[in-house]
Amino acid sequence: MEDEVKKLPLKWEFGEEQVVFRVDSYAVTGGIYVGLLCDNGEYYEPFADMTVCIPGYSLEPNEAFINGDMSRDLLNFIKENDLGKILPYQVRSGYGKYTPVAFDLEKLQELDPEGVKRFKQEHDIPDKKPKKKKQKSRDPER
Repeated sequence: MEDEVKKLPLKWEFGEEQVVFRVDSYAVTGGIYVGLLCDNGEYYEPFADMTVCIPGYSLEPNEAFINGDMSRDLLNFIKENDLGKILPYQVRSGYGKYTPVAFDLEKLQELDPEGVKRFKQEHDIPDKKPKKKKQKSRDPER
């Protein structure tokens, strides 16, 4: 990864960790995978999987279930950094409950440009074009 990687602070039960993002897709479902990496001084190593793959649910390409291992901390992290919208339901799988999130792909693209670019290409999701501001009419008779 580059030296200019954007890091965000993740507050969790054992303190705070500066994390970077890795966006990809799951092989089974094609759904969005979001992983967090931390810098150990020499290289970036896996810190946590933010999302989990639970087949059998109809999710939009930008939607995923949040890992139950540290879901409270991850959901707070998503809210604090405006990474997406937490959807108002949970699903059960095995013994766990999982909350889905609709991730903001534009925000994730700021954090992992290459990963989100590949993900969008796989799902034929176009890049958002900047909104043009409407010009005010200079005609005084209007």
